[in-house]
Amino acid sequence: MLKKVEWVWAAGVAGNTVQRRRQIELANQIGLFGAVATAPYQLFYYFYDFAYFYGVFIANIVFTLGYLSVLALNASRRYELAQRTLLINVNIQMFVVTAFIGADAGVNLFYFTIAAVLVFMNQRGRRLYIARMALLGTLYMASYFLFTPSRALSPVPEPWVNVMYVGSGVGVLTLLGIFLCLFRQQIDQAERELMMLSRHFKTLSNTDPLTGLANRRVLDEALEREWSRLSRDSGALSIIMCDIDHFKRFNDRYGHDAGDECLKRVTAALKEVLSRPSDLIARYGGEEFVIVLPNTAAPGALHIASRLCKAVEALKVPNEDSSTSAWVTLSAGVSSTDNAVKLRASVGGGVLLKGADQALYQAKTSGRNRAVYLPSSTDTLKPSGGLRQRAKENDERF
Repeated sequence: MLKKVEWVWAAGVAGNTVQRRRQIELANQIGLFGAVATAPYQLFYYFYDFAYFYGVFIANIVFTLGYLSVLALNASRRYELAQRTLLINVNIQMFVVTAFIGADAGVNLFYFTIAAVLVFMNQRGRRLYIARMALLGTLYMASYFLFTPSRALSPVPEPWVNVMYVGSGVGVLTLLGIFLCLFRQQIDQAERELMMLSRHFKTLSNTDPLTGLANRRVLDEALEREWSRLSRDSGALSIIMCDIDHFKRFNDRYGHDAGDECLKRVTAALKEVLSRPSDLIARYGGEEFVIVLPNTAAPGALHIASRLCKAVEALKVPNEDSSTSAWVTLSAGVSSTDNAVKLRASVGGGVLLKGADQALYQAKTSGRNRAVYLPSSTDTLKPSGGLRQRAKENDERF
């Protein structure tokens, strides 16, 4: 039942911003509840003395149609007209009905309901909001002092006027409670949407758009985290740096679209080899990948690197311009350590990247389509810029 009601007041919200959707839903809700809240008064007028309350009864029918027209206007995307119609209709209804049955019946108390939710409908600045609030206050005070029982057109007799006043008060509080509950739901929904957007943007900022792998930012964070862990606790840490052989020639021969598809297939093959959730694979450059293997010693890392090379070759992706194989192949360099303290914590995980870089260069220069291991040492792993660039230059020489 509630879903059906929500569907009714959702008329016209599709395709709008979050803020606009809330404005439309609020106008629809007030219109729907205004029509519903009028119904009990109509029943009283009809069954108590229809002839006596004929004028206010007919007036309420007109106002009910006005409330329902708000939903129709929003459904036809005439949002500004719907909001103006709602505010005019509700203000005039309470003033006119009070003129008929008197202020003692408490109908003008609903001005407080409108005042409480008006801030959520105001879109055009503080001055307009203040003006509308002043108008509501003026209408309430005018109806209270002008339409005493002696001046009302068809005042409600005792004791029913007291019953109606209590009913009006209960109605005001009930509608306020309903609106506050709906606002709470909308706030919760907005928070969920913001969290989803936040997670989405975080994923975008941490993910390579082509392959879906982690990017350099995530790789750097993972290396720092694992190096810090290894500096405190015993264990091993290995890095594999791998590079698609003769990828520039592949792109020149088959085109960049085919190159992108090749990268995706290679990515899928690399993922299949890695089975542990703690293992991280990141796209390091154009056709370069880096794999972080926590708690993995050198023999295990070299075994995984060899499996990676075999998995890529098993794809049987043609590379006719390659000088080493008829298929797309992979070269991998492995670096490992089992004691970050011995390598000095201040060096950081970058020392393993340098080791894997040097090992990859050796794999490239010794024939490609293979994995080479190079142990990490602060003596042997010194900054060595240009190794991968020289390896890439070899792609054109060999």
